[in-house]
Amino acid sequence: MLCVRLILLTSFLIPLINCQTIYELLNSFRFLNEGSISKSDIYEYQYEYVMYTEPENVTRERFAWVEEIARPYLYQRDSTKPLQCDSSPLLSATDLPGADFLSIIPSSADPSLCHTLCCNYMSCAAWSYAASSPVDFNDCKKEQPCCYLKTYVPKSLDNPNIISAIMNRTFPYNHPPTGLRSAVPLGGITTGSIELRGDGTFHEWTVESQSPASGAKYGVVGDALLAIRLKNLQTNETDTRLIRTHPHHDLQGIDTIRYHGSYPVSKLELIDYTLIANMDLYAYSILKPGDLNRSMTPAIIFSLNIHNPNDYPISIDFMYNAPLSVQIDQIRLSKNILQQIASDTYIQCISLCDQNSLCASWNWQNMNNQSTCILYSDIGNNVHLNGHVSGIRGQWTYDKSGPLVLDRPGHMPSNGQYVLWPFLSSDQTITATVDNNINNILSNFSAYGGWYQQTEIKGTGANGAVSISTILQPGEKKTLSILFAWYFPHHNWLDLPLDNYYSLLFNNVTTVGQSIGIDKDDNQLKLILKDILTLHNVYFNSSLPNYLVDSLINSASHMRSAMYFSNGDWRQWEAYDCNDVDSVHNDHQRHLPYILYFPETEKNKMYTWAKYQQADGMIQETFTVGCMGDTVPYDQHGGRNMGDVTTIFILETLELYRWTNDFNFLKDMYSHVVAGIQWQLSVSTEFGLPEHLECTYDIPNMSQYPTTTFNSFMHLAALRACMELALIMNDTNTYNQCYEPFIRANKQIDQLLWYKDTTDTGYFLAYTGGAGEKAIFTDALYGQVLAFTYGLGPLYNISIMKKHLESEVRLADTPYGLRMLTGREPLTNPQDNSIWMGASQDWSVLNLWFNMDPDSALIQSEKGLNLVRQTLNDQWNVHGLYAADGYGIGGKPWVTSHYGFHMVLWHLPFALSGQYTDLAKGILLFSPKLRSPFILPVLIPNIFGTISSTPLLNGQSTYTFTLTIGKLSLNTLAINNAKYPSTVNLIAGQSIQWSG
Repeated sequence: MLCVRLILLTSFLIPLINCQTIYELLNSFRFLNEGSISKSDIYEYQYEYVMYTEPENVTRERFAWVEEIARPYLYQRDSTKPLQCDSSPLLSATDLPGADFLSIIPSSADPSLCHTLCCNYMSCAAWSYAASSPVDFNDCKKEQPCCYLKTYVPKSLDNPNIISAIMNRTFPYNHPPTGLRSAVPLGGITTGSIELRGDGTFHEWTVESQSPASGAKYGVVGDALLAIRLKNLQTNETDTRLIRTHPHHDLQGIDTIRYHGSYPVSKLELIDYTLIANMDLYAYSILKPGDLNRSMTPAIIFSLNIHNPNDYPISIDFMYNAPLSVQIDQIRLSKNILQQIASDTYIQCISLCDQNSLCASWNWQNMNNQSTCILYSDIGNNVHLNGHVSGIRGQWTYDKSGPLVLDRPGHMPSNGQYVLWPFLSSDQTITATVDNNINNILSNFSAYGGWYQQTEIKGTGANGAVSISTILQPGEKKTLSILFAWYFPHHNWLDLPLDNYYSLLFNNVTTVGQSIGIDKDDNQLKLILKDILTLHNVYFNSSLPNYLVDSLINSASHMRSAMYFSNGDWRQWEAYDCNDVDSVHNDHQRHLPYILYFPETEKNKMYTWAKYQQADGMIQETFTVGCMGDTVPYDQHGGRNMGDVTTIFILETLELYRWTNDFNFLKDMYSHVVAGIQWQLSVSTEFGLPEHLECTYDIPNMSQYPTTTFNSFMHLAALRACMELALIMNDTNTYNQCYEPFIRANKQIDQLLWYKDTTDTGYFLAYTGGAGEKAIFTDALYGQVLAFTYGLGPLYNISIMKKHLESEVRLADTPYGLRMLTGREPLTNPQDNSIWMGASQDWSVLNLWFNMDPDSALIQSEKGLNLVRQTLNDQWNVHGLYAADGYGIGGKPWVTSHYGFHMVLWHLPFALSGQYTDLAKGILLFSPKLRSPFILPVLIPNIFGTISSTPLLNGQSTYTFTLTIGKLSLNTLAINNAKYPSTVNLIAGQSIQWSG
């Protein structure tokens, strides 16, 4: 018997939020990661072997942000351990062939230089020296001396022309705390972002429309800084601090900063027993699922929570300085020189450019042994170059009651506006200043808590700063907030001008601030915090394990590299270091938070993929081709023949239709689906399985083989989706065209790809053909992952698929995750023996659907994600591939930074809840894998909530469905086959309850 109850939460939930103070709302944010950075810590970069990754400093324009072979990676030095690096004894007439990651011509024919070079690279385990290289090899040239640096020690061979050595070295380095290698990217969706790291420094600055299609990011902006000044109002003693652990100015820093991140929020706890107040700094941007325009606000808010624990009153001043008129270690690439003027300091370049009405930008660099200001009539793209400084023409304005604005007029990407704008209330005061010398700014702030003599500003200056001040009585708690916003409407793709979409939402940077009510009160600030908290609580208040909650919330920061143009195009790089755009297969790995938070972005891409479909029906791989090289012109579409592109287009058509109930979208896509099926069948004629197609796992070159299990399961999933779509469209002919090949493909997989290695065990072969090896591939069943999430059910015999998953662990497990390809190459070959971040997540997804105990099923997922979260402490820069053991860098980043491969983890909450969504039919079903009691998230595009279960004494359960965001109408709702007895019509804040 069913008992039904409607619970209205709206009436008390919103007032509860509204009656909370900003301090309380900020304090209610939760975090599942932390890193403590202390002023005594020593941090150093060490060079390590990679295939390719993104560098911190970018030295080329219009080119992938990529660094190959070796990259610097930040470590914490353990000062209690010795640093040793020697290579005695030398092994004369001995070669160590193989394992080379670098081959370098030494500055002279001296083998000891190989030792020095090897010590410079943390990954170097041995070296060989040839006085005369026998052949050209990497960077070495025939008949010239060469140092061959090696990541592991290969087997030695006699060679009279080679000297070698094995390194004897210590590694007094630990992974640094969370928040130093990477941090939450702050800034509106598609508006660029900035990271505030755990030591108080600002990194990864892309708000001036920087990208691989234009100029370089600012790797670190040293003089962007926050500071506080505390005053004991009884004794008038003051204490001024930079919010830094390692300040590079005269002011003292903070003893320890404890960093936490839950996208889009960073929290820095200021821990210092000498401070007379308790303080937490929050930095955050706007994120509101279902409201893309609101989420595209180009701004960061810094909010300082202060508690006065003393029995005397205190005052506090809070400041932010931004060196926006100079870019240190950056150079502008232009040939349009107006003047070259000798100058001992780069500061002079600012005024020289301001005095020349034709000057648009400048560089300060060495010309003929003389420091020189070079003025340009245009603004070239910027790139990193040590010792150089650049700047852009601009003017600061301020009056006592308003914001501090830097205006850079013009039509290039770096033309636009910045604003520094404190949130002012009746018990607070604000000041502002502009100065070429940051030490003047800091000394006046330390002396007076602001710059009260400057009531109006109009002019130039390297730095702009604002402050806000208040008084706290004993025991009082307050919040001081400063808005940092920008407005850079122009975006260049090579020479093609494109405007950012957010330029249609705002007229200038002042309207950005006004859109969040900064000129009125703090109610909009409360709404911003409430929107983020409401989303976070969907995950935090659930029964999901902590590692997964943390990963779900923070993986959405991958949106940092998305672009949205005023012509209506949504675009995103595969990665900054692999500069193709929206490759279908890579996009689908990361697409679930996009389709859930902002579904219009996925439909936007689907229409473009359909637009570029080939005449033979193949969906092209990418909007803009490329990787690791020059960026090609906008929408120069193309790519490879792949097994996970056209198939994914078909699957995503079904997914979007079922999850958004958009029949017009389906009608628009259906002819492209039918054409795609024709192509899919045309490349599967010989075996009934896809033949010689590439896939997202492209490094091992498996397209050389007749067919692969990965592509075959993608084929099965697409054929099943085709059948569902054909039924919806009443298309019997297409249904039959997909049904019969589906049956044949199942049989062919059985005959060609299933392999029993013992009586009781077996697995799907990675591929057919080869040299007789029986290799296993650990994401072979990805097509089945997609089929389950999109409601297509099992594609193949479940017991056989379970055996394959058991063999993945038996044959391919590592301490870091599942090895990609095992059995083809020795473990010293990184091409096969690396950890691709999707396999471990998909293993866990499938075992949940196969009803394995959840704790056991999640082992691989947790291991893979915790490598990044808790070992490397680098979860806002998840790489696509990590190294396995065998070639010297096990568990370290190997290929491609800021990547979305791990985001297949978003299939996990669907597997845990067993969610089946078909809004076109008004059906929402759950088959949870957790025992009652539980709370699990409900995830539908623009609609979020929870389901919960409480066991009853009669063996039944009470089920509650709570809607948190959006509105929902259903014909059928059921949990564990217990059906809600009527239709459902809910808005955010409402719940229904029943038992069964």
